Amino acid sequence: MGGVLGELWQRGLRRVLLFVTDGLPGLPEAIRRVYPQAEWQRCVVHGVRWSLSQVRARDRGLLAEDLRRVYGAESREEALGALEEVKAAWGSRYPGVVGLWVQDSGAFLRFYGYPKVLWPYLRSTNLMERFIREVRRGTKVRDHKFPKEEAVYKLLYLESERQEGRWAERKLKGFSEVKEVLEKMLQERYAPRTQTLTHNS
Repeated sequence: MGGVLGELWQRGLRRVLLFVTDGLPGLPEAIRRVYPQAEWQRCVVHGVRWSLSQVRARDRGLLAEDLRRVYGAESREEALGALEEVKAAWGSRYPGVVGLWVQDSGAFLRFYGYPKVLWPYLRSTNLMERFIREVRRGTKVRDHKFPKEEAVYKLLYLESERQEGRWAERKLKGFSEVKEVLEKMLQERYAPRTQTLTHNS
């Protein structure tokens, strides 16, 4: 992952406010090496799915409701209070699950530091996963026999370009309203010093 981030840096991506990813090991460290001023949001949806897969079937509904009170709270303070309730209710039964949410609470709740209208988009990787599903769907219907590896890359590139064109026409509710706020956040975070690349890609 560090190589991918290093490539983005080399291609000119200099300012990033927030990376939204799953919990793949090593990702936070890679982000800090290449973009030390960026923040990391751990995908809430992935966290919930994993958590529910680790508990008894009879407990899944109740745990899902309790976790929803955490990431669905109206403020970070309220979310932390709900997390304490999760810890009290489930900590002894499922220490691994609760431990994940407590240990990574900062990453799970990072979206609270951004405009409220963006919270639904920032707390999960759903937008990217939807894009990937559309790319897969577009390539799956083609019955190709690829003579070379480059042919696969070409097809993926063309399909990604087509999907990108479709997504460019969509407007996500809220982003236009807070564009100036986000730009101000970028200026405040990156203006004081010049970021340097420390990862050897």
